[in-house]
Amino acid sequence: MSGLLAGVDVGTTNCKVGVYTTDGTAVVERRRPTPADAGNLVAGILADLRLCVEESGAPDAVGVTGVAEGGLPLDDDLLPMGPLLWWHDTRASGEAGWLADRVGRKAIFATTGVDVSARTPLASWLWLRRHQPALLDRMRVWVGIPELVATVLAGTALSHRTFAGRSGAYDQLRDRYDDDLLDLAGVRAGQLPDQHVGAAATGPLPVGTPVVVAGHDHLVAAHAAGAREPGDVVDSLGTAEAVVTVSERVAPRAAAGSGTSWNRTVDGTRWAMVSGFPHCGRLLEWLCSLASPEGDVAGLEKAAASVDRRPTGIVVLPYLGGLGAPAPDPHRRLSVHDLAPGQGLPDVLVGALEGASFHARWLAEHHAEHTDTKLHAVTVLGGPSRGAAWMAVKAHVMPGPVRSTATADAACAGAALLAGTALGMSSPVLRSDALARDDFLANRYDAIYRGAFLPRVREVA
Repeated sequence: MSGLLAGVDVGTTNCKVGVYTTDGTAVVERRRPTPADAGNLVAGILADLRLCVEESGAPDAVGVTGVAEGGLPLDDDLLPMGPLLWWHDTRASGEAGWLADRVGRKAIFATTGVDVSARTPLASWLWLRRHQPALLDRMRVWVGIPELVATVLAGTALSHRTFAGRSGAYDQLRDRYDDDLLDLAGVRAGQLPDQHVGAAATGPLPVGTPVVVAGHDHLVAAHAAGAREPGDVVDSLGTAEAVVTVSERVAPRAAAGSGTSWNRTVDGTRWAMVSGFPHCGRLLEWLCSLASPEGDVAGLEKAAASVDRRPTGIVVLPYLGGLGAPAPDPHRRLSVHDLAPGQGLPDVLVGALEGASFHARWLAEHHAEHTDTKLHAVTVLGGPSRGAAWMAVKAHVMPGPVRSTATADAACAGAALLAGTALGMSSPVLRSDALARDDFLANRYDAIYRGAFLPRVREVA
């Protein structure tokens, strides 16, 4: 054995490929923008995997993770029968509404763990049944986007229960697809993969190399970062922000309609609540563009360093494109409140970072409230976590001690480490560093959060 493990992370914005040692240390990593079509997406990942393997040597196993919800039908030869449907596709909005009326939003949530929406695969299948029925009749199998990559590598359809748990048709408590929900779209359980480990049949890996679908990217990253016990929280920053809270119990029906979902952890031992802030990356890019002509993070860091007053006292509701979880309102927009005389653009920029951090805390507390979980540890990960200004705020806003992973892409490294479990290896926790926290400053942030942010955000919510 080489002592190397490969990971693939199919993201909305970028596809990442890496080879790691068995403790998650990167040997070689590559990334490229994510294409919209299946052919270019798979070809690009296979090309990067080949280059990584040529540089590092052959890995003992490869794990695949990535975005949930999207996917496409494959024919008898496991070839695409149509274009990729991405999670942000809205064509099935009418079908999602029909499902909510026909079955009941709370009933679907209680069974499947998701709020049915246009991006839910069940709604997409119903749209295909109504508009392209022959496609579903002829398809051999439906695979998600990361699952497509694993299926091509292994030559057999692969999935993971955490992806099934995002479909809107999977009975989480009974651990199987719900036949009644599938019947609504005319899809059979046999058309959905039920195994997550295969063996490489072709491509850049030696034949027989274990190919493992590690699970949904947010949950894979959370596991890799050490969120494995009730009360552990991961704040994953990227194109979208996801807050993941591990719990002993599932979310109750009362959480339906809040934009929050629940699922198994990737190792199947606990439950996880997941809520997103979909415009995280867009917000950061906008703040950078305001901070300097170059529009880069360095300009934002410089502007933030000039602000002495912390907290700023400014309340920014950071919603560029509507408010999602925990109180969905598509009409909410970014707004600035309580700006004091003498404060300028740098103060507002820091205020926006504070507002985004307050929102993440709100999500975590929403999870805790609905699962009766005591929050006790937070780990922040993802590319934006390299920004000192934002992390200095998060360290004082989030509940409990806050750590930041040292790994650039925790999901990709986590997928590799989870692939190692197919060989009988344990899945170690990625190294993380504690963020400096001053209790006096944290208490001041707590006062702003409770006394100003929550009342403001709940005025319409």
